[in-house]
Amino acid sequence: MPKSKDKIPEKFKSIEEIQDFWDGHSTADYWDEMDDVDIKLSPVLRSKLELKKLYRLLNFSDQQIEWIEAKAKFENLNSKKLMRNWILEHV
Repeated sequence: MPKSKDKIPEKFKSIEEIQDFWDGHSTADYWDEMDDVDIKLSPVLRSKLELKKLYRLLNFSDQQIEWIEAKAKFENLNSKKLMRNWILEHV
């Protein structure tokens, strides 16, 4: 028999009450009760997140990322443009 879950309170009285509730509950148990939200990011933050995603996709180490960013700064380019140039040189 499935375990019953506590109902999410309509309102919390404090931040601490919210923390206490979620410290003792998994969001996975409440997924069907969650609403989708649209988040608008600043262009600068969006660019930084896209770059981090690219680094993960290419499986770069922290040391490699530091080297790429230093090289890009030295060449007065952003890291994404530098990596694109490298790829285009070898295609």
